[in-house]
Amino acid sequence: MIEYGQINALARQAFEHWGNGRLAEAAAGYAAAITLVLDNGLPAVGDLHAQLAGVLDAQGQLAEAIAQSEQLLAAEQAQGHADNSPAVKIARHFLADRLLRQGQLQRALDALAPSLAALPDDWLLNMTQAEALFAAGRIAEARAAAGRSLANASSDNKRAQLAERLAPVLS
Repeated sequence: MIEYGQINALARQAFEHWGNGRLAEAAAGYAAAITLVLDNGLPAVGDLHAQLAGVLDAQGQLAEAIAQSEQLLAAEQAQGHADNSPAVKIARHFLADRLLRQGQLQRALDALAPSLAALPDDWLLNMTQAEALFAAGRIAEARAAAGRSLANASSDNKRAQLAERLAPVLS
């Protein structure tokens, strides 16, 4: 019998632990919920992988957070979400951001590429691409991506936030 109630209870408890700063307990709870999902033959649940990745990232376990981000992306794609879907776009952004912080610049750029091909004017994807290109020393390309990000910001407030974040790239 599939234990949906137990899976939900574990996820809720893990979320509560995370909110209270008990990161080890949160990670264990999300991992247990994912195990129950898999043991019951259910399709992967992207949200659980996303939350576990966030907790692992907060713990400084970047390699493990990247692995969970990859699981998240795979789960979203397995559900039939295309590269231009919000779920896949966000999954690619977080995966690329974590790869960038780990110094895996080409992998970060490769992670973004399919969604950027589908959404070339997306401010979030262009922001992340600009940061990865800048870290790779590809300054002209980084500035072009930063410019696309700023040009496609959803509001003046968002544009100001992006300009502040991308200031190193733009200067």
